[in-house]
Amino acid sequence: ILNSKQIRGIFMEVKDVVKKAYEAFGKGDMETMFNNLVHDECTWTFPGEVGKHPLSGVHKGKQAMMETFQKIPAAWDNFQVIPGEMISEGNKVFVKCTGKANGMETMFGHFFEVADNGKISTMITYDDTLSMFNAMKK
Repeated sequence: ILNSKQIRGIFMEVKDVVKKAYEAFGKGDMETMFNNLVHDECTWTFPGEVGKHPLSGVHKGKQAMMETFQKIPAAWDNFQVIPGEMISEGNKVFVKCTGKANGMETMFGHFFEVADNGKISTMITYDDTLSMFNAMKK
């Protein structure tokens, strides 16, 4: 049985993994993000019809996630994700974010699961796809 201090430590650790991922993404440090914070078998789900939005689809595995992330600079100028409030329960974290790019400032929601090895195993994005689409480079 865990005491309350141990439970708080587990929750903080899960939040810290997600915070570190946002920090690495924000600095453009994809090497740290994918090598240290993302599970090899991670699944990233971005809602929408594949082919209509450059990020839409269920991206299975770290390689598929990296390939999709690489589309971001080509689609948006000055793309940023700024994490705000984080809520965690067990190995799950939900983050309310601000998404910014030229011509866009909107709200995003991101859901994560962190595996036992301390790496992100699931990411589901609840982003404002219409605002993102409208701000895309033409």
